[in-house]
Amino acid sequence: MWNRILLIARTHLSGEWLGERGARLPIAPILFQASLSAVLCLLVRDHLEPRAFAVFALSLPLGLTAIALLGELGPLLRADPAAEWVAALPVKPGELRAARILVLAVLLGGLALGSLIPAALLAPEQMVWWARFALVVGGLLQTLFVGALLLWVQAGLAGRAEGVLTAIQTILFCGVIVGLTAGLGNLPDLQEAVGKGTLDAYYPPLWFTAPLAPDPTSSGLWLALAATLLTLATFALAPFPPAPRARPTRSPLGILLWPLRVLAARYWVRPRERASFEFVYHALPSEQDFVTRAYPLLAVPLAFLLLGADGSSARDEGLLALLLFAPAVYLPLLLLYVPATATPEARWIVDTCPLDTRDEAAGSRKAVVIRMVLPLYLALGALVAWRGNVDLAMRLTPVALTAGLLLLRTSWDFFAGAPPLSMAPSELGTAWDDTRSGRMFMIAILMTFAAIGAWQFMHSVAMAFSILAVVLVADRLPTRHDAQREMPPGPAPGGS
Repeated sequence: MWNRILLIARTHLSGEWLGERGARLPIAPILFQASLSAVLCLLVRDHLEPRAFAVFALSLPLGLTAIALLGELGPLLRADPAAEWVAALPVKPGELRAARILVLAVLLGGLALGSLIPAALLAPEQMVWWARFALVVGGLLQTLFVGALLLWVQAGLAGRAEGVLTAIQTILFCGVIVGLTAGLGNLPDLQEAVGKGTLDAYYPPLWFTAPLAPDPTSSGLWLALAATLLTLATFALAPFPPAPRARPTRSPLGILLWPLRVLAARYWVRPRERASFEFVYHALPSEQDFVTRAYPLLAVPLAFLLLGADGSSARDEGLLALLLFAPAVYLPLLLLYVPATATPEARWIVDTCPLDTRDEAAGSRKAVVIRMVLPLYLALGALVAWRGNVDLAMRLTPVALTAGLLLLRTSWDFFAGAPPLSMAPSELGTAWDDTRSGRMFMIAILMTFAAIGAWQFMHSVAMAFSILAVVLVADRLPTRHDAQREMPPGPAPGGS
C-alpha cells in the first residue's frame, strides 16, 4: 500500500500542473520566500524582542503561502485534472487521497521552511536554541493549518464561487505588500501589541509562538492546539472538492462594463478586430489561471491609494501622481499572463479561422484595455477624487490612461510572447528573460518622469482629455498594413 501511495505522490510532484516540468518542489517560490525572509529578518532583528520577532517571522509564511495556494499552487487544493485516469489504476480511493495529502504536506512544508530556516538562523542573539526550534515547528504547523483551512473553503465552495477565492487572494496580496511597507516603520507598535496580548485571539502567528510567551499557558497555546487538531482532522478526511464545472462568462463587472464594451466595439474596434475582441473580452476573465495572477497586480495601487496620501499638500499630490502612473509599470506582467489557459488544446478553434495575426493582436489588446485596464484607471481616478483632490484626478487620470494605452500598443507583441489563451500556465515561466526585465526597468523610469511631468505641466482638464481622444482616434484609423492588404494586385510580371 505504501509503495503505491509513494508512487502516486512522486507522480504528482513531478507533474506539469505544479508549474515546473520535472520539478520535485516549487523551487522559485521557495527561493523567493527564503530571500525575502532573510532580508526582512536582518532589518528587524535588532528592533524586536524574541517573541515579537517570532510573530514577525511567522507572519511572512502566513501570507505568502496562502497567496501561493490560491494562485500558482491552486491545483493542490482543487480537483485533480487526472482523476479519471488515476482512478482506472489498480489503487484504492483511500490511497489516492493519502497520496494527495502527502503531496500537499510536502509542498507546504517546503514553502514554510523557505521562510522559517532563514528566520531561525537570523533571530536575535538573546533567542535560545530551543526557541529557534520552536519557531520552525510553530511555522510548519501554522502553514499546514492554512492549507487545511483553504482546503475546507475550496470544498465548501465546490468550484461554485471562485470569485470569492480570487477576492481573498487579492486582499492577501495587497495586505502583504502594503503591510510590509507600513509595518517596517511601526515595529514599536508590533512590540507593544505582542507584549499586551491584544491580538492573541485573532492572529495565528501569536498562537503558534505561544511557547515563547512569558505565560505559555495563555489562550494562544490552546488555540494553537485546536488549530493543529483541525489540521489533522482535515488531512484524515481529505475533503478535496469535486471536478470543476464550466464557468459562466457573465459577472458583475462585465455587466457594469457592458455600455463601454458596446461603445468600444462600435467606434474604437475595427471590423477585422471584432472577432478577437469579443472572444478575449468574454473568455479571458473566465480563465482562473489568468484571474489569480492578474487581479492581485491590478489591486496594488488601489490599496496604496486607500492607505496613502490625501492630496492636501504638494508632496501628497506628487505621490498620487506616481500612483496614477504606476499601473503602466507592471502592465508587462499582465501581458505575460494573457496567453494562460487551462485548455490550450482548444486553441485550434482560433487558429483555423481566417484571422490575421495583427488583427487578432489588436483586437485582443483592446479587449484587455476595456475589461482590465480601463476599470483600473477609472477606480484610481475615483479614489484620488475621493481622497480630496478632484482637480488632480481630472487632470492626470486621462494622461495616465493614455500612457498605459501607448505602452500596450508598443509592447504587446514583445511582452505577451504568444497569442491569447494559447499556452498552459506551466509554460509561462519560460517566457520571461533578462531582456524583458531590463525593458520593464526602463518603463518604470519613463513612467516616473511622465508622472512628474504631467503633475507639473498638465493644468488643463480639456487638454488632458484631448490627448486621450487623439490616441483613441489614431488607434481606430487604418494602418499601413490595412492599406497594403486592400490594395488590388498589380499585373503579372511581363504582362501587357
